Amino acid sequence: MRRLGKGTDLRNQTFKSDARKLAYRAFIKKIAPFALNVDASNVSLEPITAAAIEKCHLWKGGVIYPWTDIPDWKRKDAKGLDLAIWYEQNLCGLCYATPRRSAICLKVVLLQGDPDKSHPLRGLIAPIAVLAADFYARMLGCREIEIQDPDPNVIFYYRDLGFDYDQGNRLVMYLSDQ
Repeated sequence: MRRLGKGTDLRNQTFKSDARKLAYRAFIKKIAPFALNVDASNVSLEPITAAAIEKCHLWKGGVIYPWTDIPDWKRKDAKGLDLAIWYEQNLCGLCYATPRRSAICLKVVLLQGDPDKSHPLRGLIAPIAVLAADFYARMLGCREIEIQDPDPNVIFYYRDLGFDYDQGNRLVMYLSDQ
């Protein structure tokens, strides 16, 4: 079990930053070469800021999750991973994941891509978010990632990414030792 106390908040911030950086590097190697018309140098993985929240409210299909609550969640949940996925100045997706009080499971609580079908990272938001969640979960010592309350219309997509239902009817991906 990890020690709580001095340095824990700094360690959590470092883990989140490192997870975003590692996810970006993995994106460049594993996803970008197969993504048509995507210049990986224009992609950035950042924390969710006020600017990102403001930008998501400009999405043409509307915002379906309470992204405006994220700053408050971040203050209350030091281990929550917040991810804004950008292509140049275009916000393409947002994700929030947290282990809550678990040392075993990182839950993807919110995940949404820009509903505009023409945004440059269309179809890549979930794979990028799962990369970041995977790295972060491993840093925390978690053994699984769960999609909390998945939309039934996209379960097939999560299954393509390696998630499946367990005996408790949770949509999870078990992390192998690497």
